[in-house]
Amino acid sequence: MSFTQAEVSLVLNKKSALENKEFDTIVTNILGGKYADVIKNSLVFQNLDKESVASLESSGDLQSWVDNRLLQLDRNDELVRFHILTTGIACLNSFIQVNWTGPTLSFSVSELFSFDKDSFEPKLHTACLNSLSVDSEEVYHLTQQLGLLVIARTLLKAVHQNTLTGSFWSMRATFIQQQLLDEFTGSLQTEIFNLAKETNETLEKNASTIDPESLEELKIRYQLENGLIYSYFGQDKEALENMESAQKTSGFVWSLTGSLGRRTKFQTFDVSQLVVLAESKKKNKPTTTTTTTDDADDDDEEAPRPETLDLNDDTILERIAFTENEKNDTESDKRHGNLNVIDQCILLAFCLNVKNTNPDHGITAEQMVPYVTRVLENANNWMVHTMALLLRSRLESNKSRTVERSALQLQALVDQVKVEDSGVEERLAYFYELLIPSKWEMERELGRRFVSLGVFRSAAEIFERLEMWEDVISCYQMLEQPQKAKDILKKIMEKNPNSPKYWCILGDLEAEPDHWRKSWEISNHHYARAMRSLGSYEYKRQNYEAAIDCYQKALSINPLFEGSWYILGCASIFAEKWEIGARAFQRVVALDDDQPEAWNNLASIYLQMGKKTDAFLALKHATKVKFDSWKMWQNLLFTAVDIGQFADAIYAMQRVVELRWDTARDEAVDIGVLRMIVENVIQNWKDPHDRDGARLSQHVQRLLEDIILSRITNSPDIWMICAKFYLWQKRYTDALDTSVKAYRSIMHDPRIETEVTVFEDVATVALEAVDMYENLGEKKENGEPVCADWRYQARLILKGLMGKVRDIFDDTNTYEQLQERMNDLKNA
Repeated sequence: MSFTQAEVSLVLNKKSALENKEFDTIVTNILGGKYADVIKNSLVFQNLDKESVASLESSGDLQSWVDNRLLQLDRNDELVRFHILTTGIACLNSFIQVNWTGPTLSFSVSELFSFDKDSFEPKLHTACLNSLSVDSEEVYHLTQQLGLLVIARTLLKAVHQNTLTGSFWSMRATFIQQQLLDEFTGSLQTEIFNLAKETNETLEKNASTIDPESLEELKIRYQLENGLIYSYFGQDKEALENMESAQKTSGFVWSLTGSLGRRTKFQTFDVSQLVVLAESKKKNKPTTTTTTTDDADDDDEEAPRPETLDLNDDTILERIAFTENEKNDTESDKRHGNLNVIDQCILLAFCLNVKNTNPDHGITAEQMVPYVTRVLENANNWMVHTMALLLRSRLESNKSRTVERSALQLQALVDQVKVEDSGVEERLAYFYELLIPSKWEMERELGRRFVSLGVFRSAAEIFERLEMWEDVISCYQMLEQPQKAKDILKKIMEKNPNSPKYWCILGDLEAEPDHWRKSWEISNHHYARAMRSLGSYEYKRQNYEAAIDCYQKALSINPLFEGSWYILGCASIFAEKWEIGARAFQRVVALDDDQPEAWNNLASIYLQMGKKTDAFLALKHATKVKFDSWKMWQNLLFTAVDIGQFADAIYAMQRVVELRWDTARDEAVDIGVLRMIVENVIQNWKDPHDRDGARLSQHVQRLLEDIILSRITNSPDIWMICAKFYLWQKRYTDALDTSVKAYRSIMHDPRIETEVTVFEDVATVALEAVDMYENLGEKKENGEPVCADWRYQARLILKGLMGKVRDIFDDTNTYEQLQERMNDLKNA
């Protein structure tokens, strides 16, 4: 039981009294941030074999050493298993302290083996870079103390199946590894999702052994972290589901609403301000812990906080001044009241989801601000406060009145890593529940912020210090110093001439395909970026076969590049390689379900392959995602008619008309397709599910009357189609009226008297109208004839048309037909 209690305490950062004194000491040290003590006193690093240690010292291959060391330990022994788990946790937290949260860590891996730090650490660093790189994606080369992550990953993976939280910690460690890489990798993504699934199953299986409150808190953390992982990989739907589950489990209630108030100092009237109203489920009483508790009542003003800069603007208020009214007074606690720390983390996660699921423009930024403001009202934890300030800095970066504070605040956040005014225990208490960038990513963001402000030289200095050479080159190119960019890169390559990455950057800089090929060869055909760059080069030059080959090689190594799959699909369309194209676009929509162009292209490939039903389903998804694209609706219209799905065809035609009418007018309606839609009802064609076409008559009537004829009244074809439909409905008066309207819509065309083809078309419509008069005139509707003087009206149509062209086309066959029809009416 002590083992389970200890594991729960470590995940929740809550101290609880443990019967086993050794367990209690280790847990206390971890919760207190004394990671070095835990690692140095661990069984993992006691009684070491001298030969293996000597081998490690010469090679620096820590991964192999840890693997061999685990073979010597009896993992069936509970104490050994506990030492492996806690050592892995301590190493992981130490690694995060060094590279994410600060303050500075004095401990290093070489101390565990009493090695000379100066000679051993470079070998260790090189070996760790190799062992942590995955799918040809490299670890950021200036990451500090990589050996700690290697130890953590290996130890936690060793006990992930026979401990309660081993898989949870292993998931965390793997996710940290992913954040060190240049790009997403399929291998790590799969591993993380598998560990997440295993964690959930383990918690469900062992629920009875955990007290209900702790189980609830474990589930909240698991669901929130899972949501953040999905968000990181761009799977926003799954991310939102997990965040909502965390909110539901927590009992946290929040809503986005409006409250009257003023945002500027000189505003003379109140307007509705977007705010978040939030309330935690309960207010915890203070408990004995070594870290910041999840306590909404704790209002310790003395607790250190990150440096928070004021706006100091002459117009904009620091905070919204809310109007004093009954509604605002009632909502005051929900607007300003304290929240549990975990609920603040959930709120920031929802803020990230708003960003990921909306376009990048001002409205999205305005929608995100209330989330951050609500957390900053009373941030109860150092890292939560830091994350909220970081998000506020990002949101303020594009506004002229706030851009200065935005840059200065980001600089303050970068500097605080080295500051020791808060303990590592508080900084790590909720680290895993926040998507905080590493310290070098934070500095890179500061550099890019300088670039956006036009301060290129300062940005270049930051990037040079971080050795982020692509950003350095970009800065010098913007400074119009491309030669300096090349000189810097070539100088670096003199020190490391066999770096695939540097050859690839040189290829990007000079647009030279031989450099990418060399990068590919140097990496022994493992550096996927070289093939992606070469593939893009070939595609732009319309060498589609070569582009397909390059992208296939790149994606076989790392398949998580949605853009690469998309270009591969496009190249396959041009090269008419339908199977490859279908697979490529299938992968695109699997990675991002909301890619309308990919769905549309997939449908076009399916049509080429004769898979019309699959094409229809793909186009339905495309139009759902991109609801305002008339081209996609038109594609759906044609495909739906082709396979007999007329219900969808009717709605597709409606959307096409609604979207195109303002610009295309009559051309918005495809006459041939409309005729088939009406024929489907009149002839009662069966659909693929053996349902009668006549069942759609009301939908067709609405399409004709409310959608088409309300906009387009000068098309004889549409009027005649409508007349045929009314005739089928036995609405004889309406059928006759629409036939006459068909003739009237073109009878005044001035080309009748000059172009014989126009005259023939008009004559055809006139004769059809006359036939309608003859067939329907004497029919009874509501007890009255449809048209009592139908002969007179019919002769009037013929007389008017013949009079216009008597001296022009009176020698044509069409004119003779009109004359014969007139004689028939006279002699009847």
